[in-house]
Amino acid sequence: MSEVDYSKLRLDVLEKMVNSRGIECKMKKDEMARVLKLYDEGKYVEPLRETTYEKKDDGFLIGIDIKNREHILQIGKLVEKKEAHTIGRYEDNRIIYWCKQKLM
Repeated sequence: MSEVDYSKLRLDVLEKMVNSRGIECKMKKDEMARVLKLYDEGKYVEPLRETTYEKKDDGFLIGIDIKNREHILQIGKLVEKKEAHTIGRYEDNRIIYWCKQKLM
C-alpha cells in the first residue's frame, strides 16, 4: 500500500476523510493533512472531550469522557461518599453521573 500525499488533495476530500474516521481537528488543509498522516501511522490520539454539566432538579447530570482520568477519580470519590451516583447511561464516549455539585 502506497502512502497518500494528503497535501495534494482538495479541501472537500480531506474533510470527508477526517469525518469518516471520526477525527476531531481544526478544518484547515494543513492541519487535516497532518492529522490524517498521524492516523495512518497509528499515532493519532483523540483529544479528551470536555466534561458536560446539565442542571437537573437539585443537582447536575455530569458527562465525563471515559479517558478523563482526573474527573473519573473525582466522581469516584463522590460516589464512595454517596454524594453522586451513576444513572446507567453512556453516550458520546461519556459516562453520565448525577451529583449535587460540579467537579473541581
